[in-house]
Amino acid sequence: MNNQPVSPTASTDPFENKSPNLLLGLIAGGVAMLVGAVIWGAVTYFTKYQIGWMSIGVGFLVGIAIQKFGRGNSILFGIMGAALALIGCLLGNLFFYGGVIAEMRGVTLFNVFLSMILDPVGTVDLFFAAFEFMDLVFYALAIYAGFRYSFASK
Repeated sequence: MNNQPVSPTASTDPFENKSPNLLLGLIAGGVAMLVGAVIWGAVTYFTKYQIGWMSIGVGFLVGIAIQKFGRGNSILFGIMGAALALIGCLLGNLFFYGGVIAEMRGVTLFNVFLSMILDPVGTVDLFFAAFEFMDLVFYALAIYAGFRYSFASK
């Protein structure tokens, strides 16, 4: 048994180790991306309106997750944040499109997603058919926020 006194500055914080962890940042960013995509899809579905600040929210959510868990300052963390933010927005749109199609056809969302997985060309065609110029603006905002907030504080 060790009877040495505990320093008042000693911490039991598991995040005390500030060394970069790309894998943990990727996992946390991926989870944040999925959460952001679900929120994006649900808000868009229920309001029937694509709200621009949602893209910033997805990018921010992804970036903060990568920042907190990845703790890195290399460009890889920023690129990872930008890519995951873009994927989150695309996935959010896919959730929205799936919800609309399920409602129109009177089928479950699961059946629609299964159809999308089995027909990736049709899914890409759906994205092109629904594309608007503002989508590029939203995606660019998400990419910027995901990149910007992915770096650890110094």
